[in-house]
Amino acid sequence: MRGWSNAAAILGLGAMLAGCAGGPCMEPERAGRHGAMETQTQDYAFVFIRTGTLRQPSQEQAQAAMQGHFANMRKMADRGELLIAGPLGEPRSDPDHRGLFVFDVRTAAEGLALANTDPAREMGVFTMDPWVLATDAPLIELPRLEKEDERRRLNDPDVPDEWVGRSYALASTPYDPALHERIRGARGVLIAGRLSNAKGQDRLLLWLDATSVAGARAMLPEGDWTLHGWYGSPTIAQLPALPKPQTRPN
Repeated sequence: MRGWSNAAAILGLGAMLAGCAGGPCMEPERAGRHGAMETQTQDYAFVFIRTGTLRQPSQEQAQAAMQGHFANMRKMADRGELLIAGPLGEPRSDPDHRGLFVFDVRTAAEGLALANTDPAREMGVFTMDPWVLATDAPLIELPRLEKEDERRRLNDPDVPDEWVGRSYALASTPYDPALHERIRGARGVLIAGRLSNAKGQDRLLLWLDATSVAGARAMLPEGDWTLHGWYGSPTIAQLPALPKPQTRPN
Protein backbone atom coordinates (compact mmCIF):
# COMPACT_ATOMS: atom_id res chain seq x y z
CA MET A 1 0.00 0.00 0.00
CA ARG A 2 1.48 3.29 -1.09
CA GLY A 3 1.65 6.41 1.08
CA TRP A 4 2.28 4.79 4.46
CA SER A 5 3.47 7.24 7.10
CA ASN A 6 5.43 6.82 10.31
CA ALA A 7 2.07 6.45 12.05
CA ALA A 8 1.15 3.59 9.76
CA ALA A 9 4.45 1.89 10.52
CA ILE A 10 3.62 2.11 14.22
CA LEU A 11 0.20 0.65 13.48
CA GLY A 12 1.90 -2.26 11.73
CA LEU A 13 3.67 -3.00 14.99
CA GLY A 14 0.49 -2.59 16.97
CA ALA A 15 -1.34 -5.09 14.81
CA MET A 16 0.71 -7.79 16.50
CA LEU A 17 -0.47 -6.67 19.95
CA ALA A 18 -3.95 -8.20 19.58
CA GLY A 19 -4.94 -9.79 22.83
CA CYS A 20 -2.59 -7.55 24.90
CA ALA A 21 -3.05 -6.38 28.47
CA GLY A 22 -1.59 -5.81 31.93
CA GLY A 23 -0.96 -5.61 35.71
CA PRO A 24 -1.13 -2.88 38.35
CA CYS A 25 0.06 0.58 37.38
CA MET A 26 2.92 2.24 39.20
CA GLU A 27 2.54 5.70 40.67
CA PRO A 28 4.07 8.02 38.06
CA GLU A 29 7.36 9.65 38.94
CA ARG A 30 9.52 12.40 37.58
CA ALA A 31 12.75 11.06 36.17
CA GLY A 32 15.73 11.73 38.35
CA ARG A 33 19.22 12.75 37.39
CA HIS A 34 21.61 10.07 36.27
CA GLY A 35 25.09 10.80 37.55
CA ALA A 36 28.10 11.01 35.26
CA MET A 37 26.03 10.18 32.17
CA GLU A 38 23.79 13.22 32.72
CA THR A 39 25.29 15.39 30.00
CA GLN A 40 24.27 13.01 27.22
CA THR A 41 21.11 11.31 28.41
CA GLN A 42 17.54 12.31 27.61
CA ASP A 43 14.48 11.10 29.51
CA TYR A 44 11.58 9.39 27.72
CA ALA A 45 8.46 7.72 29.05
CA PHE A 46 8.58 3.95 28.62
CA VAL A 47 5.36 1.98 29.13
CA PHE A 48 4.97 -1.78 29.32
CA ILE A 49 1.63 -2.89 27.87
CA ARG A 50 0.33 -5.72 30.02
CA THR A 51 -2.63 -8.08 30.09
CA GLY A 52 -5.64 -6.38 31.64
CA THR A 53 -8.55 -7.57 33.72
CA LEU A 54 -10.58 -8.49 30.61
CA ARG A 55 -8.55 -11.59 29.81
CA GLN A 56 -11.03 -13.31 27.52
CA PRO A 57 -12.77 -10.61 25.45
CA SER A 58 -15.46 -11.64 23.03
CA GLN A 59 -14.71 -11.42 19.33
CA GLU A 60 -16.67 -8.17 19.15
CA GLN A 61 -14.85 -6.71 22.15
CA ALA A 62 -11.45 -7.71 20.79
CA GLN A 63 -12.21 -6.18 17.41
CA ALA A 64 -13.40 -2.91 18.94
CA ALA A 65 -10.39 -2.80 21.26
CA MET A 66 -7.90 -3.28 18.45
CA GLN A 67 -9.58 -0.77 16.15
CA GLY A 68 -9.46 1.83 18.89
CA HIS A 69 -5.90 0.84 19.81
CA PHE A 70 -4.63 1.34 16.25
CA ALA A 71 -6.50 4.62 15.72
CA ASN A 72 -5.16 6.00 18.99
CA MET A 73 -1.58 5.05 18.14
CA ARG A 74 -1.97 6.80 14.80
CA LYS A 75 -3.04 10.00 16.55
CA MET A 76 -0.15 9.86 19.01
CA ALA A 77 2.37 9.18 16.25
CA ASP A 78 0.98 11.97 14.07
CA ARG A 79 1.36 14.38 17.00
CA GLY A 80 4.98 13.29 17.44
CA GLU A 81 4.35 11.80 20.87
CA LEU A 82 4.78 8.09 20.14
CA LEU A 83 8.31 7.16 19.03
CA ILE A 84 8.42 3.39 19.44
CA ALA A 85 5.73 0.73 19.67
CA GLY A 86 5.73 -2.99 19.20
CA PRO A 87 4.83 -6.38 20.63
CA LEU A 88 6.95 -8.38 23.03
CA GLY A 89 7.43 -12.03 22.12
CA GLU A 90 9.26 -15.06 23.38
CA PRO A 91 11.13 -15.26 25.61
CA ARG A 92 9.05 -13.21 28.05
CA SER A 93 10.16 -12.26 31.54
CA ASP A 94 6.48 -12.00 32.50
CA PRO A 95 3.64 -13.85 30.73
CA ASP A 96 1.47 -10.72 31.03
CA HIS A 97 3.91 -8.58 29.05
CA ARG A 98 2.40 -7.86 25.63
CA GLY A 99 4.15 -4.84 24.18
CA LEU A 100 5.68 -1.45 24.82
CA PHE A 101 5.41 2.24 24.03
CA VAL A 102 8.16 4.87 24.14
CA PHE A 103 6.90 8.46 24.21
CA ASP A 104 8.71 11.74 23.58
CA VAL A 105 7.81 13.10 27.01
CA ARG A 106 10.04 13.32 30.06
CA THR A 107 8.07 11.76 32.89
CA ALA A 108 6.31 8.52 33.70
CA ALA A 109 3.21 10.56 34.58
CA GLU A 110 3.04 12.07 31.10
CA GLY A 111 3.66 8.71 29.48
CA LEU A 112 0.97 7.03 31.55
CA ALA A 113 -1.51 9.78 30.65
CA LEU A 114 -0.85 9.18 26.96
CA ALA A 115 -0.94 5.39 27.26
CA ASN A 116 -4.19 5.52 29.21
CA THR A 117 -5.97 7.15 26.26
CA ASP A 118 -5.83 3.75 24.55
CA PRO A 119 -9.43 2.51 24.13
CA ALA A 120 -8.22 -1.06 24.73
CA ARG A 121 -6.96 0.06 28.15
CA GLU A 122 -10.29 1.71 28.87
CA MET A 123 -12.03 -1.60 28.06
CA GLY A 124 -9.75 -3.55 30.39
CA VAL A 125 -7.95 -5.44 27.62
CA PHE A 126 -4.67 -3.67 28.49
CA THR A 127 -3.11 -2.24 31.62
CA MET A 128 -0.22 0.23 31.41
CA ASP A 129 2.95 0.00 33.52
CA PRO A 130 4.90 3.31 33.32
CA TRP A 131 8.66 3.78 33.66
CA VAL A 132 11.25 6.39 32.65
CA LEU A 133 13.94 5.50 30.14
CA ALA A 134 17.11 7.62 30.26
CA THR A 135 19.30 7.09 27.21
CA ASP A 136 21.74 8.89 24.96
CA ALA A 137 20.34 7.13 21.87
CA PRO A 138 18.79 9.74 19.53
CA LEU A 139 15.24 8.38 19.72
CA ILE A 140 13.75 11.67 18.55
CA GLU A 141 15.28 10.94 15.11
CA LEU A 142 13.06 7.89 14.58
CA PRO A 143 10.13 9.75 12.93
CA ARG A 144 12.57 11.27 10.41
CA LEU A 145 14.14 7.88 9.71
CA GLU A 146 10.69 6.37 9.14
CA LYS A 147 9.80 9.08 6.63
CA GLU A 148 13.09 8.55 4.77
CA ASP A 149 12.45 4.81 4.70
CA GLU A 150 8.98 5.42 3.33
CA ARG A 151 10.32 7.65 0.54
CA ARG A 152 12.90 5.03 -0.36
CA ARG A 153 10.24 2.33 -0.58
CA LEU A 154 7.95 4.43 -2.73
CA ASN A 155 10.68 5.68 -5.05
CA ASP A 156 12.45 2.37 -5.67
CA PRO A 157 10.44 0.02 -7.92
CA ASP A 158 12.53 -2.92 -6.73
CA VAL A 159 11.56 -2.41 -3.08
CA PRO A 160 8.10 -3.51 -1.87
CA ASP A 161 5.93 -0.56 -0.88
CA GLU A 162 4.66 -2.15 2.33
CA TRP A 163 6.29 -1.39 5.64
CA VAL A 164 7.96 -4.49 7.12
CA GLY A 165 9.26 -4.74 10.67
CA ARG A 166 11.91 -7.04 12.09
CA SER A 167 12.77 -8.97 15.24
CA TYR A 168 15.11 -7.73 17.96
CA ALA A 169 16.13 -8.89 21.41
CA LEU A 170 15.80 -6.74 24.52
CA ALA A 171 18.00 -7.49 27.53
CA SER A 172 17.79 -6.11 31.04
CA THR A 173 19.71 -6.48 34.30
CA PRO A 174 19.85 -4.60 37.63
CA TYR A 175 21.28 -1.16 36.95
CA ASP A 176 25.04 -0.75 37.25
CA PRO A 177 26.44 2.60 36.04
CA ALA A 178 29.86 1.07 35.31
CA LEU A 179 28.28 -1.65 33.17
CA HIS A 180 26.13 0.96 31.42
CA GLU A 181 29.20 3.02 30.58
CA ARG A 182 31.07 -0.03 29.36
CA ILE A 183 28.34 -1.53 27.22
CA ARG A 184 26.78 1.49 25.55
CA GLY A 185 28.16 1.79 22.05
CA ALA A 186 29.29 -1.84 22.03
CA ARG A 187 28.83 -3.75 18.81
CA GLY A 188 25.24 -4.89 18.42
CA VAL A 189 23.88 -2.58 21.15
CA LEU A 190 21.39 -0.27 19.42
CA ILE A 191 19.94 1.45 22.50
CA ALA A 192 21.26 1.38 26.06
CA GLY A 193 19.44 3.12 28.87
CA ARG A 194 18.44 3.24 32.50
CA LEU A 195 14.87 2.12 33.14
CA SER A 196 13.38 3.39 36.43
CA ASN A 197 9.98 3.34 38.11
CA ALA A 198 8.27 4.70 41.20
CA LYS A 199 8.92 1.51 43.16
CA GLY A 200 12.63 2.33 43.10
CA GLN A 201 13.39 -0.38 40.56
CA ASP A 202 16.30 0.43 38.24
CA ARG A 203 17.24 -1.71 35.27
CA LEU A 204 19.81 -1.42 32.53
CA LEU A 205 17.82 -1.95 29.32
CA LEU A 206 19.40 -2.81 25.97
CA TRP A 207 17.98 -3.12 22.47
CA LEU A 208 20.19 -5.66 20.69
CA ASP A 209 20.69 -6.24 16.98
CA ALA A 210 19.84 -9.90 17.46
CA THR A 211 16.97 -12.09 16.36
CA SER A 212 17.52 -15.03 18.71
CA VAL A 213 18.37 -15.76 22.33
CA ALA A 214 21.68 -17.30 21.28
CA GLY A 215 22.58 -14.24 19.24
CA ALA A 216 21.67 -11.92 22.10
CA ARG A 217 23.65 -13.86 24.69
CA ALA A 218 26.70 -13.78 22.44
CA MET A 219 26.64 -9.97 22.63
CA LEU A 220 26.27 -9.74 26.41
CA PRO A 221 28.89 -9.91 29.15
CA GLU A 222 28.43 -12.39 31.96
CA GLY A 223 25.62 -11.41 34.30
CA ASP A 224 22.02 -11.84 35.41
CA TRP A 225 20.33 -10.90 32.14
CA THR A 226 16.61 -11.13 31.41
CA LEU A 227 15.81 -11.46 27.71
CA HIS A 228 12.70 -10.36 25.85
CA GLY A 229 11.81 -10.94 22.21
CA TRP A 230 10.49 -7.83 20.46
CA TYR A 231 9.25 -6.89 16.99
CA GLY A 232 9.69 -3.35 15.75
CA SER A 233 10.83 -0.87 13.16
CA PRO A 234 13.97 -1.62 11.15
CA THR A 235 14.99 2.04 11.51
CA ILE A 236 16.02 1.38 15.13
CA ALA A 237 19.07 -0.43 13.76
CA GLN A 238 20.23 2.90 12.27
CA LEU A 239 20.45 4.72 15.61
CA PRO A 240 24.09 3.89 16.50
CA ALA A 241 25.31 5.68 13.36
CA LEU A 242 23.61 8.97 14.30
CA PRO A 243 25.10 11.78 16.43
CA LYS A 244 24.16 11.82 20.09
CA PRO A 245 21.33 14.26 20.89
CA GLN A 246 21.77 17.74 22.24
CA THR A 247 19.76 18.81 25.28
CA ARG A 248 16.07 18.73 24.42
CA PRO A 249 14.31 22.09 24.81
CA ASN A 250 11.63 22.48 27.48
